[in-house]
Amino acid sequence: MSQSVIVILLSLMLFISNLFGGPSDIAAPKGQLPNQEQTYTVTGQIRKSPATLYESPSTDSKRIATGQPNTSVSILAESGDWYKVQLPNGTTGWVRKIMVNTSGSTGGTGLLTKEVYGYFVQNANLPSQPSLAANYNKMTGIAPWAFSVDAEGNVHKQMNPQALADTLAFAGQRKLKTLALISNYDKATESFSGKIAHELLRSAANRKRAVENIYKTAVDWGLSGINLDFEYVYPSDREYYSQFLRELSSRLRPAGIMVTVAIPAKTYDDPSSSWSGAFDYKAIGQAVDRVMLMAYDQHYAGGPPGPIASADWVDRVLKFAVSQIPKEKVILGIAGYGYSWRAPGSAHSVTYQRAVELAAKGSGVRWDANHKAPYATYEGREMWFENAASISYKLELVQKYDIQGIALWRLGQEDPQMWQLVASKF
Repeated sequence: MSQSVIVILLSLMLFISNLFGGPSDIAAPKGQLPNQEQTYTVTGQIRKSPATLYESPSTDSKRIATGQPNTSVSILAESGDWYKVQLPNGTTGWVRKIMVNTSGSTGGTGLLTKEVYGYFVQNANLPSQPSLAANYNKMTGIAPWAFSVDAEGNVHKQMNPQALADTLAFAGQRKLKTLALISNYDKATESFSGKIAHELLRSAANRKRAVENIYKTAVDWGLSGINLDFEYVYPSDREYYSQFLRELSSRLRPAGIMVTVAIPAKTYDDPSSSWSGAFDYKAIGQAVDRVMLMAYDQHYAGGPPGPIASADWVDRVLKFAVSQIPKEKVILGIAGYGYSWRAPGSAHSVTYQRAVELAAKGSGVRWDANHKAPYATYEGREMWFENAASISYKLELVQKYDIQGIALWRLGQEDPQMWQLVASKF
């Protein structure tokens, strides 16, 4: 059963459950495990870059051959992120799906040579759905802000189940990957909780319970994978966090479920850093399938004004990252938002559209050539944000370091013009 069918059935069952007063929890109807190997024969074409064929669907397996750009191939089977293909000379092997254009694709995956994810948030005032609906054909996957995990390893919903079902159905019907974001967010304090992470990670029993509950959640909802977003993890829990990722991957990967993480960006490793010290890039890169670098908030609301992600800083972030993590696993997180400061340490966030409106009240949009970022002043405030021009430099860095792609935080905040750049560059 396909992911889209699973999720459509989910929507109907949730609706019926609500009619009869059934409980609203995170469970969804079970179906075939996502990404199990399916066999068939269709025609595809290797995209703009050479594609390596492997003996099995893993970059750790033996390399068999290289398929040249624009070569026609027969697709014999699929498993997770991989196609089994046959070259014109008869050679068969496994290749990453992102490297093959399929004639029947209805989503962005048939057009892009890089992976493009959009984080999706349920927000009535600033919804992600319009951006997803307008730009899904320039994307390869979404990461809905869907669940959180508590200190005992129990998984809780962070998104209305019906809204999540609808979002997954929309994505599944368009062949987009679905990576549910699972965080250590605490609704009681409305913030990420280092304490929750500490109590979870330090207990082998709690970690095991979390792994099983996350696995069950992924299977029940028919997800392509999960995106673990633990923030404010204590530096002293560094090895426990890496161990948790290893345990997650050991459980989820055999079922074809991707394990991805969102982690702080940094330009060097300082294990004592309260923000990034807990994240051992090398160990993380070995444990998971994708690493989303949160390469934004170089200047944040609680600090002095400045660019959200200057091009030179992002360059240094990627230079360090690819020295520690296989480049084919690295995803560059990019921002669609900005901050407006009244004074250092006192700022509020703004969308691209709001930033342009506010800039018109003062200096207008200005450009900092050193940071390659837009800014403005108005009514005694200083504002920095991201637009298509600043994002274009990040896209060039993706090509420079030959990493796997980008992830936008978040859909609904961004400059709409950035999507044409994504389509042209990827």
